[in-house]
Amino acid sequence: MDSLKKIKRFSKIVSVLSKYGFEEVVSRSNFEALTPDFLTTGYAQEIFNQNFNQRLRFALEELGPTYIKFGQLLSNRKDLVPEELILELKKLQDDVPPEPIDIEKRLADEFGIVVRDHFLEIESVPFAAASISQVYKATLLSGDKVILKVKRSNIQQIIESDLALIRDLVFFLERKYERLQKLFISEIEKSFENSLLKELSLINEYQNIERFRKNFAKSKDVYVPKTYQDYCNNNILCMEFIEGFKITDIEELRRVKIEPKKIIEKGFDIYLKQLLDDGFFHADPHPGNIFVKDNGQIVFIDFGSMGVLTISEREILEEVVINFGLKNSKKIVRSLKKMAIKHFIEDEKQLERDIAEIFDYLEYNTVDTIEVQVIIKKFNNILNKNHVLLPEYVYVLLRGVALIEGIGQQLDADLNVQKSMRPYAIKLAQEKLYPQNIAKKAFENFKDVKDLFDDFPEDTLKLIEKVNNDQLALNFKISEIRLILAIIKTSINKLVLAILTLTFGIGASMLANTKVRPMILDMPLLAWIGYGMSIFTGLAILYYVFKKK
Repeated sequence: MDSLKKIKRFSKIVSVLSKYGFEEVVSRSNFEALTPDFLTTGYAQEIFNQNFNQRLRFALEELGPTYIKFGQLLSNRKDLVPEELILELKKLQDDVPPEPIDIEKRLADEFGIVVRDHFLEIESVPFAAASISQVYKATLLSGDKVILKVKRSNIQQIIESDLALIRDLVFFLERKYERLQKLFISEIEKSFENSLLKELSLINEYQNIERFRKNFAKSKDVYVPKTYQDYCNNNILCMEFIEGFKITDIEELRRVKIEPKKIIEKGFDIYLKQLLDDGFFHADPHPGNIFVKDNGQIVFIDFGSMGVLTISEREILEEVVINFGLKNSKKIVRSLKKMAIKHFIEDEKQLERDIAEIFDYLEYNTVDTIEVQVIIKKFNNILNKNHVLLPEYVYVLLRGVALIEGIGQQLDADLNVQKSMRPYAIKLAQEKLYPQNIAKKAFENFKDVKDLFDDFPEDTLKLIEKVNNDQLALNFKISEIRLILAIIKTSINKLVLAILTLTFGIGASMLANTKVRPMILDMPLLAWIGYGMSIFTGLAILYYVFKKK
């Protein structure tokens, strides 16, 4: 991204902050010195009767999708954000002002079609608007009711501009504040950027839907909306309109004679299947993205944000679930170390005790008495104390689990998360003991060892070749290098002084037996100078030894 675009976007941010009454932030940050005067006028006075939380939401909405997504992220962090602000930020999920779009013209331009030859009807006003796209109801010539998810204009350029500014800010903060390096904010920024760019691609969402459909093809409990490939590209997604209601609508559940407790148990099992069987899970399962049909089938919508697990990551997660259900904190620590990108665990026994405390807390509390912020703080303290950086999928997963827990809290206050996981954990543990699974694991381990031995001769020959060609280099990373260099420098100084002391002393002794003039008390003046220098350098050595011991 070029500097001109950055400056334009930066100016827009300052303008919006000023408009919604955050001029003090602008002035304290010294942003106004970098911004033209006409961008910091007193718009805030017109809306200053709104409270702080509302003004912040308005500012995030006007700044666009990157900041809206940031606000949505904060709305799920009860440990960081006051309850009043969370209630306001949650409106960002369902209450984003729509952009005026000529939907028929957009369809004609994107697909080169005459719209009336393909659609019976298209509503001109969107029935839902999100930060990246907005949704229109339509009817195909076949009579199928569909929705058209349309990406907002210039959204790609705006998001890329925002992400470039955020990258620069993170780079600056990490260089300026050493403490922030231990918080891994650059890795967090990369994760946020990766997630947002994936969500920006509607082709990616189309592929996610098809993959999800394949994973649940044999399930009677899950219904996946149909897609219409002829009207799908990177800017528009056409899919089936779902007749249903939100999973948290208790009155509707009772109308169709479905017990809320049963639906959350079913939803819990479905989510565990996504995680442990498929390695492909919905990363944003808030109530607005999960519907229930009258026949009791659960329908996930909005597949823009999905989590993906590799086979090895899934195996580690299975270990975590098994040991979580069986309350084995020691093995949880082992799995945590396998999972971490970076870690420095000083006291594993204390870490085991910390995790055991979380087990006890969950064991003896139901959803309505569990304080989620307490668990989050405990877990964050564990990660921070041991400088543990987990991969991106873990944070995506934790967010998804927290949202599922929130749904469970609304539907079944007596739900105990750990007890609900225990049958699944026991089932996984039993499956791992099946003879075919043991044989499969043994074969995989044998194959790894065989590959190691197959590669060993070639790797050894490469090493020998480098030694013969003087190309072998050893790299060491030494902590406190400045202190070590200072010690070496001081030691060299002492050595030089010792050599000079010896040189001056020997030289003076040799001159003392000569008659080199001038003479003082029957000894040459040069001998007296030599002895003097020897005494001076000798005292300097004593100073280094005792003063800087």
